[in-house]
Amino acid sequence: MLRDCPLVRQVWDSLIPPSVLNSFYGLPLVNWLRYNCVSNACSQLGISWNVVFSFGVWSIWLHRNKVVFKDNNPPKLNNHEVITKAAEFVFLGVNARKVRVKTIIQVRWIPPPVQWVKLNSDGSSLGNPGRAGGGGVIRNADGKWIKGYARAIGNTTSVAAELWALRDGIQLCLELNLTAVIIELDALVVIDLLRNTNQNPNGINNLVADCREGLARIPRVQIQHCYREANKCADALARRGALLPCNFRVFESPPADVALLLSLDDAGILYERSIAPGSVV
Repeated sequence: MLRDCPLVRQVWDSLIPPSVLNSFYGLPLVNWLRYNCVSNACSQLGISWNVVFSFGVWSIWLHRNKVVFKDNNPPKLNNHEVITKAAEFVFLGVNARKVRVKTIIQVRWIPPPVQWVKLNSDGSSLGNPGRAGGGGVIRNADGKWIKGYARAIGNTTSVAAELWALRDGIQLCLELNLTAVIIELDALVVIDLLRNTNQNPNGINNLVADCREGLARIPRVQIQHCYREANKCADALARRGALLPCNFRVFESPPADVALLLSLDDAGILYERSIAPGSVV
């Protein structure tokens, strides 16, 4: 069931095991499991094969259980679910640092320099994958609202939701002919994806490419990380986006719940943040 079923073989073939396929299918089952679970070879996705393989086995097992025990018709098994889970694990799990000692810092939203604007964007996913929304706000050097936006994205992963929100924000900056933009978001994984020239996991390649293309059209642009405490307005809009009755909405003025957070940012309210030594500040 994990390897020799014809439907399952289609999934493994599409993931392109690093070994020759005949060798991949030719090992005894126990040796096959052991060999692939410890293989440090790099997959075609740029992710260690042992991670892709492990999530492949898990996804196949879960799909089989749905068929056998729930007596329903789940979506056809394909490589997209495997790739998404493996990518999320690598970006959000394996790369996370183990923290033992933490430092308390003060965090606040900082306005952009004169003649610049700041775009804060955020994605919100209720589950991973789950019902998702995206949103953001553009403010001037005085911290005043220029435009806000929110989008209902549907079921997707947290990384995809972050990219949707960023793409919408970049497009809105282009429509407003803004020429000097600082972009802040609290998802380091998205910044890494934008800087990484390698191919990205299926399902987000187009989103990353759209963001890069939009950034290239803004004459002066900086993209930087911020902590969630400094991204509260964008977070509120992203959560609102998940519940929107329409696909996308631009806010000419801040909704009531966001207006309160906006005033706190404008007042320079400080929030405590616990970080590990050496973390991005």
